[in-house]
Amino acid sequence: MGSNTLSTRIEEKLAISTGVGQFCMYKVHELLRDVNEKAYKPTLLAIGPYHHGKVGQGFMEEHKLYYLQQMLIKTKGSVEAYITALKELEEPARKCYVEYISQTPDQFVEMMLLDGCFIIELFRKYEIYKKTRQKEYDPIFQTEWMLSIIARDLLLFENQLPLFILAKLFGMSESNGSRNLGEHIVDIEETDEISVESSTSTVQIVQTQLNDLVLGFFAAFLPFKWNVNTSNYNSTERIKHLLGLTHEALNPSLPIMICQRLEHGFRFKNAEFEHLLGLIHATICISILDTEIDHAKECQEAEVKIKKAEIFKHLFDLICKAVIPLLAKMKNTRKAISYSNECSGSLDNMVEKLTDLHGPKEVEDWKSIPFGLELLEAQVGFNMANKFKDKLFEFFDWIPIPFGFELKEAGIELNKAKNFEKIYDRNRNEDWKSKQCEIGPRIDGVELNAIQKVKHLFCLNKIENWIWKSIPYNKELREAGVEFHKAMKFKRLHALREIDNWNIHSATELVEAGIKFKKAEKSNLLSLKFNNGLMEISPLSIHGDTETYLRNLIAYEQYRQNGSNYVYNYVRFMDCLINSPKDVELLRRNGIINNCLGDDEIISDMVNKLGHYVIFSTNIYARTSTNLNMHCRRRRNVWMAKLRRDYFNSPWALISFLAAVLLLALAIIQTIFSIIP
Repeated sequence: MGSNTLSTRIEEKLAISTGVGQFCMYKVHELLRDVNEKAYKPTLLAIGPYHHGKVGQGFMEEHKLYYLQQMLIKTKGSVEAYITALKELEEPARKCYVEYISQTPDQFVEMMLLDGCFIIELFRKYEIYKKTRQKEYDPIFQTEWMLSIIARDLLLFENQLPLFILAKLFGMSESNGSRNLGEHIVDIEETDEISVESSTSTVQIVQTQLNDLVLGFFAAFLPFKWNVNTSNYNSTERIKHLLGLTHEALNPSLPIMICQRLEHGFRFKNAEFEHLLGLIHATICISILDTEIDHAKECQEAEVKIKKAEIFKHLFDLICKAVIPLLAKMKNTRKAISYSNECSGSLDNMVEKLTDLHGPKEVEDWKSIPFGLELLEAQVGFNMANKFKDKLFEFFDWIPIPFGFELKEAGIELNKAKNFEKIYDRNRNEDWKSKQCEIGPRIDGVELNAIQKVKHLFCLNKIENWIWKSIPYNKELREAGVEFHKAMKFKRLHALREIDNWNIHSATELVEAGIKFKKAEKSNLLSLKFNNGLMEISPLSIHGDTETYLRNLIAYEQYRQNGSNYVYNYVRFMDCLINSPKDVELLRRNGIINNCLGDDEIISDMVNKLGHYVIFSTNIYARTSTNLNMHCRRRRNVWMAKLRRDYFNSPWALISFLAAVLLLALAIIQTIFSIIP
């Protein structure tokens, strides 16, 4: 009897269980909630089933009915039409929530109708309010505090409605005999004759308008600088610019950042957002990625200039020491090689032209390219898109290689890096230290060339062999055929691995090391950049709801599967900068933090607790952190900063220093003249 009862209970649970699906509506886990429970609970407005009936009873529930009534009057729609449409979406909407929803189908549809219409009507009213600044008789707009609380509640992780529900209601409410979609007007009577392409574009126009309403509403309440232009996210010029950076990338992490940037950009095009919080998070991700990509491009251009200067200097030294005596002997050989190359090049060009005119063209397989259909629609050339695919796949080829990104950034070819991997794995399984032998003047049986002979005459080989021994894994690198100058660069890059890129000095310590802080005037959301001793950070306004916004964005990242933990990366970086109220004061004096709470210690405690029980492995600011730590390790920077702080902190100190130097110079000159007979 007991077993039958138990089996019956289990069968009942199985009957109501939805199984594991594509969930996007979670509840915050207890460890994260216990740090600050209030940050995840709505204060005034309950959206969705998790807090339905617990918050906002009375006033807000009546206001939802009032907004629904106003929407029906404006659009001349009917409740039956909305209910019929939502009943078709009831099952997929219910499956979005990981927790079991006890509401009946009718109750769930009623909740979606009231919550969805309230959100849409609120955004529309606010759009009119921004343009006219006229407050109609509406308690939400009559009281300044209520709008900010509603905005806060709408971005809570547990207080969300599936965005496809909002898109459906918004599209239906835009229909009133005709769809007035900006400059696009489509008669409903002609909908049967509309093609699939125009129907798809109409859906995209509706989604774009809804996105603009959402972003326009939250721009006034979010605590960071908001300068969003979604029209540039997927423009042909921007996409071509990003793909062009991939082709010439020296920074090994640049291809994957560009891939992630394209992914988030196309999420706007395809309306692939789970809810309002996901839309705001994607906007922030695009902002951070754009800043990092542009910064990587700047560093790349600077590195190319330095590299060209180093190559020129290296070649000039060789010319002065060795190459000039050999030029006469090698002149005829170079002419012969040059002539051969010219002939070969002209032959290749002729073959290519004949192939273009008469030969079969390569089939453009866009489906094999990541985001291929989107890139095709953006009018990107197939060759450019195919090169992007090759660079991206090449990036994944470097991942399993030991010290792969250091080898790649040192300019070592992929085939040599793979040889290094084989030799590295072989030697790790042997006692290679006891078998390590002196490396002679021959490498892989290749004869010494003319320049190496000259180096041998000047005893440069002995010096080079001595330096080789100081390079990590020198035997493996030489056996893999890696050049000396590339191995030296690998040595510097390998040394950077020992620097912890998660931990940096506090703001006051960085200032003592000579680093200056500045508010980024032209910046994106949550952006930061370090160049030549200057740390630029976008301004952050900290008020009563700032912690709530950041915590819920981080909670969303904890449950998102693609690893876009950029908000947490920013918070973690700021956590490293802020260790005490003095750090907050320093950032506040530089315009980076706008303290609306009044107490710097409160901000310090808040920032230090934001990362509790948050676990992530990727760090988009790893290179910035490494550069900061390297700057602080150079004693010259610390000495110069101390000199400026202690002796040149005022004009009078500078004048007294110059006067002392002048007196010392005069004394030395006087002593010299007194010695001279």
